[in-house]
Amino acid sequence: MLPKNAIFSVLQFALAGTVAMIPAAVGAEELSLSVKREFWTADQLYEDFLADFGGNPKSCYTEYTLKEGPPPPDGPKTMGKRWKKAIIAIDASGSMAGRVGGERKMDAAKAVVRKFLGTVPQDAEVGLLAFGHSGNNDESGKAESCAGVELLSGLSRVDPRGISSVLDNVQATGWTPLAAAITKAGQSFTPASGEGEQVVFVVSDGLETCGGDPVAAARALRESDVKATVNIIGFNIPEKDRKALEAVAAAGGGAFSHAADRKELEERLRVSSENLEEKANYDTAALEVKNANNTSALQASNHANTCVLDITNNESTRFLEMTDRMVRDGQTDSESARAAYQRLKQRHDALKAEMRTFSTRAKAELKAINDRIDRERERVRSAYDQK
Repeated sequence: MLPKNAIFSVLQFALAGTVAMIPAAVGAEELSLSVKREFWTADQLYEDFLADFGGNPKSCYTEYTLKEGPPPPDGPKTMGKRWKKAIIAIDASGSMAGRVGGERKMDAAKAVVRKFLGTVPQDAEVGLLAFGHSGNNDESGKAESCAGVELLSGLSRVDPRGISSVLDNVQATGWTPLAAAITKAGQSFTPASGEGEQVVFVVSDGLETCGGDPVAAARALRESDVKATVNIIGFNIPEKDRKALEAVAAAGGGAFSHAADRKELEERLRVSSENLEEKANYDTAALEVKNANNTSALQASNHANTCVLDITNNESTRFLEMTDRMVRDGQTDSESARAAYQRLKQRHDALKAEMRTFSTRAKAELKAINDRIDRERERVRSAYDQK
């Protein structure tokens, strides 16, 4: 039969696993527990050891700071002017069911609006309004159609999927209440915004057919306390009708532009910028924020990993050295030492799992915020005119 100290030495080797056994240096101070007992049970051994020599895992977790990207350059620019809030007003009168370039004008307009939404910066607000999309284009449905002016999506940070979903339900149907649409769009704006910051972009293929006065409506909106601008994009409109829409845009302090087909409509309704130095400065600042985010999150994750491993390795080494001596001195037995060590291993497994959760969360948050920055960088790049 092996002597008692030989029994625990074999046990110690089996339990240590990958933990390196570090023999006590000659003359080194032996570890001893501050609580004095004649004999330690497994629970007492585990609890007293942690009280005296247990590491503090809370010290392993440092706060990390993740920042959103810098503000985009000067806000969006469409039809030659900058803006911060925009209502897109789509003509859904029956004539929009006509075809141009091999597709229905309504389908082309929807596609262009969707593309426009994909280039709008995160700090701008966009809403969607449809007019003439109810009733029908006969006299029997005129009253209903002329009353059919609806804000489908209120002003808010751009949600391309949400707006695209409501856009799906808009069908070319009735008459053209242009004046009512301009007035309705203006109700979404606030007096707090500055000159030129709030705009209406009307996409229409025809003139007012509901008896309203769109020139007066545009002028009233422009001269109101919201100071909104009205821009008109005439979509495949006969030349003889364009003067009337030019007058509406002029009264609203905006611009009239004609688009013969989908490609030209995309050119008119787009976000663009021209100052390449502004774009370069923005991109540099965005990359600096990304790099700072990487440093902050990865340093916190690496510190947690190193710190937890140091605690678990040091605790294991100290525990095995101490209990080896205590078994030899009869202060505990190999069975109690084994049970206490199993509890210590469970603690270490829990600490490592907590550390992995922390690292996974930090990396996921880092990826999410940096992905947003990259999407905005790509939007800014695509918004600049390629000269």
